[in-house]
Amino acid sequence: MKQLQLKYHTSEGKSKTMSVNYVDQELDAATVKEAMGQIAASKIFVKGSVYLYDTPIAAKYVERFETALFDDSTEPVAPRTPGQGA
Repeated sequence: MKQLQLKYHTSEGKSKTMSVNYVDQELDAATVKEAMGQIAASKIFVKGSVYLYDTPIAAKYVERFETALFDDSTEPVAPRTPGQGA
């Protein structure tokens, strides 16, 4: 699954990223940029007096892959009492 990461500057000039899952993976740059502008213009994401998503600066799709090395999470764990050792 790809994730859409939208990078903004806050009204204080700091970087802030909004990550969106389950997104259309065929959006073009113009569509995403316009949507980011609408999010910024809405001014609904505020912390104190800081607009968190004030100025759109970048957008990208991110795809993550996991490779398990081991997984003991399904193995039963025998209860131990203190002093039994490891």
